[in-house]
Amino acid sequence: MSEIHGAVGAYVMNALDGHELDEFQNHLAGCATCQREVIEFRETATAMSLLTQTAPPPALKDSVMAAIAGVRVLPPVDDAVDAEQAEAEPRRDDVPVGTDKTVEPVDELAVRRQRRMTRVLSLAVAAVTVVALMLGGWVVSLSQRPPVASATAETELLRAPDLKAYTIDLKSGGKATFIASKSLNKAMFSGGDLPALKDNQTYQLWTLSGPLAAPTRVTPDALVGSGNAVKQWFTGPVAQSDALAISIEQAGGASVPTNVQGATAF
Repeated sequence: MSEIHGAVGAYVMNALDGHELDEFQNHLAGCATCQREVIEFRETATAMSLLTQTAPPPALKDSVMAAIAGVRVLPPVDDAVDAEQAEAEPRRDDVPVGTDKTVEPVDELAVRRQRRMTRVLSLAVAAVTVVALMLGGWVVSLSQRPPVASATAETELLRAPDLKAYTIDLKSGGKATFIASKSLNKAMFSGGDLPALKDNQTYQLWTLSGPLAAPTRVTPDALVGSGNAVKQWFTGPVAQSDALAISIEQAGGASVPTNVQGATAF
């Protein structure tokens, strides 16, 4: 990913997968600018989601269509007329000899494009104004709802001052990223290109205490499905743990890991 800072929007909209997702999440843990932008994108997306939660009034479509029908349509652009108008613009060789006035050369193509753009924008503004007027009452009714929470759980995790993120290669293929904050007692697993398992198998998360090579406590956690972009919250005692791990187990999970795919201390 050549411009990793430009992937914030795609990340928020869950449009990254595989290596791109792992690369961005690893970058995100140490980039305050991207963390701030992710928070802002999520807050905006959450606020906009209200539009999908409230159905518009039944008469809204008829009102909008009737109003649009009354908007005067601008005539089509006549390139010949534009050319004549461009020819009428003063050129450097039109200035009488001996005058002190300097006239900059005219870009005829730019002039024509500007006129065409002005007409298009005028029509667009008119249409948007009509729709805005028709939607006025509906938007007001939305604004009177209780305010949406300013941040999701993931946004809160990204804001944590002790946020840590680790990306590792898994034994059977794919990559895993662990994002954790002990102060919030929260951790998230994110997997890219996790190999598909048999019908009677599942991925399982674990929290561990003590040294990674010889943990004193191993606690089974959430089950995880396979796929290109998988996210799963840990449900166990993250604040009291020293490492996180993922394994492949029989469907339904296990009480003790049997096929560990990867682990990391944090």
